[in-house]
Amino acid sequence: MSSDPQAGAPSPGTDQPASPDADSSLALVARARGETLLDGLERHLPGSRRHADGTASYAFAVAVELGADRARAELVREAARLHDVGKVYVPTTLLAKSREELDMTEEALIDSYPAYGATLAIGAGIPELACEWIGSAGERFDGSGVLGLAGERIPVEARVIRVGCACDALLSRRPAVGEALHWIAIAGLRTSSGHELDPLAVEAMVAILGRTAPATG
Repeated sequence: MSSDPQAGAPSPGTDQPASPDADSSLALVARARGETLLDGLERHLPGSRRHADGTASYAFAVAVELGADRARAELVREAARLHDVGKVYVPTTLLAKSREELDMTEEALIDSYPAYGATLAIGAGIPELACEWIGSAGERFDGSGVLGLAGERIPVEARVIRVGCACDALLSRRPAVGEALHWIAIAGLRTSSGHELDPLAVEAMVAILGRTAPATG
């Protein structure tokens, strides 16, 4: 899977395991060992499991759209499911605030949750590759994230997870429903394209949303 605009057709990344069977095995391990982390996050932040599952579904679809084989897409899905587990270290009072309401200390704490999540995942025995993606999923495509990674320096799988997270957040908004909500989500994704989000991953998500938008009655 590659989102290199110069690469043409998507191709496997250089960090892929030797075979699809390896990815499938890692995905099974991540799913089994991640349940405890998700249970803890749900207790801390009710509703987080629903968002975890939504993000995972969209990330899986985008990975496939970008050319990943099923095994790699499954591993992306399991990492995506765990992308928020580091929020157990962030007080819910802070998580409830808008970005504009945070002071610098609070903002730094919230921005650290992907690193906390990667550390938790490592401790839980989640495969190292998935932990790397969890820790990088908070990076912004323009390089303004905590680690300062930009563009192709961010693992493509982490960029896919971030798009899946953004899409689920947009599709969870109300009062818009049905087809209108899909087009609102598409507009929101494109607004963040090239800044927060990887443009090719965004367009893959947009293509999926375009095909699955509910028909108007």
